[in-house]
This record gives sequence, structure tokens and C-alpha cells, in this order.
Amino acid sequence: MKRTLVMASAVAAGLALTLAGCGSTQNGYSGSHPVQRTTTNELNTIVFIDHNLNRTDITKTLTGEKVRDTVKVTLDRSGMSNTATGQLEVWTMIRNRTDYDLQIEGKALFFDANQTPLMDESMWRRVYVPANGTAIYKETSLNDRAEYFLVELREGR
Repeated sequence: MKRTLVMASAVAAGLALTLAGCGSTQNGYSGSHPVQRTTTNELNTIVFIDHNLNRTDITKTLTGEKVRDTVKVTLDRSGMSNTATGQLEVWTMIRNRTDYDLQIEGKALFFDANQTPLMDESMWRRVYVPANGTAIYKETSLNDRAEYFLVELREGR
């Protein structure tokens, strides 16, 4: 009887540990948290800070990993160039993957050759993206020393 009780306790403890790991995601986050929150933002990139627009959730289960993608918008193309006056101009084409119109807000941050912030980040600017259509977000630096950028996108508020 005592041996059966010890075995049952060991099985219960193992099951509890297994189930505790099932709700966790990468890098220590638990529950349903986007993987993108755990990655470092590189310069010269466009990032979704509103993870309801575009994200990937990876959850550990008893049978492996469960991957769930949420995709309202995607980026078709992006680029940067210098204007005639030397400012850095950045743009991206946003594609709406839903059957309804969306409002997307963008903000650009600019950095110099040493990757130091120039403190000339733009204000949030709204772009209307029609259902299953595209729109362009474009921003120009205020400073002609800008060489790098980081664009943040979120759903309009």
C-alpha cells in the first residue's frame, strides 16, 4: 500500500511538472505571448509594436509545440534613400490581409553613423489601408546626419 502511494505521488508530481511546461512559450514567457516580444529590434527594420497586427505564438504542448499565427497586415516592400537635401527617407508598403479597412499608425526613429539616437523621432502618423489593399507609410528625418532608422507600427487608436 505504501509503495503504491509513493508511486502515485511520483506520477502526480511528474504530470504536474509536464502540465506546467505546457503553457509556457519561448524565453520564459508564459501563456499566449508573441515570440516577437523576446527579440531585439535591429536598425533599418520595421517592427509591429501592436502584436495583434502580426505575430507568432509558440506554445509547448504534450505533443510538441503549437504555432499560431495572427496576420492582419504584412509588409510587402520597404526601403530607404537620401533626399536632395541629405535627409534620410524611409518607406514601407503595408498590405491589409483582412476583409475590412484598417487604420495603421507609424513612427520613425533615426540614428547617426554611430547608431546614436538623433532625437528627431516623428510623431505617430495614421495611414488608412483598405480591405485587402495596400498603403504606403513614408517618413523623412529632420536631421541630415541620419543613417539608420527604426519604424514602429501599431493599429490606429
